[in-house]
Amino acid sequence: MECPHCGNTDNKVIDSRLTKEKLAIRRRRQCLTCSGRFTTYESTEECLLPFLIRKRARDGATIRDVKTMVSKVLSQEIKKQRKAQAIKEAEKRARERKIAKRKAQSLMMTETVFKIIKRHKRGVDISKLKDKTGFDSEKIHSIVFKLRKEGKIKSPRRGFYVKA
Repeated sequence: MECPHCGNTDNKVIDSRLTKEKLAIRRRRQCLTCSGRFTTYESTEECLLPFLIRKRARDGATIRDVKTMVSKVLSQEIKKQRKAQAIKEAEKRARERKIAKRKAQSLMMTETVFKIIKRHKRGVDISKLKDKTGFDSEKIHSIVFKLRKEGKIKSPRRGFYVKA
């Protein structure tokens, strides 16, 4: 471990214990160069399991007890990871549904405006589109821009739109 104070890698472990969740080892360390103290957390299975086995062996537990306890800890960790992954996937699906709904709604709005413009041979202005659809000016302008860009409508004179 590198000392956060001086950057030296020579240090000693003062204290080691499991975190409250029993998923990582908390170690207090002291740098041998600057005497600064710092804490590290280690959570790999290679470090966690031997620590658990040594601790339970000191408490007088049998190997079977230790294996049972280790398997319980591992199964709890796997369940937590699966639950977290399931939550992430559900949130992703919900976002995708929301985006699809927004796209469908936008497509319906665009089709509504286009149908109104198609019906009027001499052209339609923005105010008439607002009255017929109930959309706000900004939405109407963005839909008209999109339809003009796609080549579905054209503007014979400023502010009027007809089917292309």
